[in-house]
Amino acid sequence: MTWIEILGYAASLLVAASLSMKSVARLRFLNLLGAVAFALYGLLLKVYPVMVVNAYIALVNIVFLLKMQPGRSEAFELLTISSPDNRYLRRFLEFHADDIARFFPGFDLDQIVQPRLIFILRDMLPVGLVIGHSAPDGTFTVDLDYVIPSHRDFRCAEYFYRSWRSVIDDQGIRTFRARSEVPAHLKYLRKLGFCPEAGDDKGWFARPA
Repeated sequence: MTWIEILGYAASLLVAASLSMKSVARLRFLNLLGAVAFALYGLLLKVYPVMVVNAYIALVNIVFLLKMQPGRSEAFELLTISSPDNRYLRRFLEFHADDIARFFPGFDLDQIVQPRLIFILRDMLPVGLVIGHSAPDGTFTVDLDYVIPSHRDFRCAEYFYRSWRSVIDDQGIRTFRARSEVPAHLKYLRKLGFCPEAGDDKGWFARPA
């Protein structure tokens, strides 16, 4: 087997792997790598239609990946839900229950007193949900901060923590708190600026509001 054949197989594997990704960003990135490899493969074999088509696919992926970066276009909005018995809210939680349990294994909406319920809309699609509650000491505990798999590129979270005052009355809120022992969620919290809280409570993280 020649190295050109290996390149062709690698390109095929990258494209196939991209189609199994739930995250749109990961799909685009792997598909970009596969398209670049296929374009090079076509160039080396002088199969120019393969080269041209895959060069175009690579360009399309680059454009969409750039749009996914912070500060790029896409309309975000926060939408509050007034009642925890809202039918759409309950259906959303039910539909994504297994995925939510991976990151928030102890989450139970019915155990939260006076929850604040906020959907994150992206191009008018409800792709994220934040549920939390306030305390008199100025903390807001984030009980759930969930984004559907296809939109996990941190932009929803960045928008929420930049714009939360538009939907939550600033009742002296100074700190956001969240608790987790799930490695993927811990990595997410740290990327958003959460730091371990001092004291005896394990698994609690906080960041300034």
